Amino acid sequence: MRTDPGLAGELRDLLAGLAGRPELQSADLDLPLFGAGIGLDSLTGTLLLREVHRRYGVDVAAEDLNLDALASLASLASFIETRRR
Repeated sequence: MRTDPGLAGELRDLLAGLAGRPELQSADLDLPLFGAGIGLDSLTGTLLLREVHRRYGVDVAAEDLNLDALASLASLASFIETRRR
């Protein structure tokens, strides 16, 4: 499935704001969210999940028990897209 770059871009901007890291606004959408990629910490991850639920009506934590959707911004956007249809 092709990910809407608009949604992934929105998520990238959202994450940059939540993390207080403006450099993330230019991060590659396929960059891993954890580890050596973006380095998402648990607090920012929780805030991101809460904001995704509030904005898009998708409860990632309840629907994706392994949180595979959080592999990258592109995978998160794809997950949201499939749930919003």
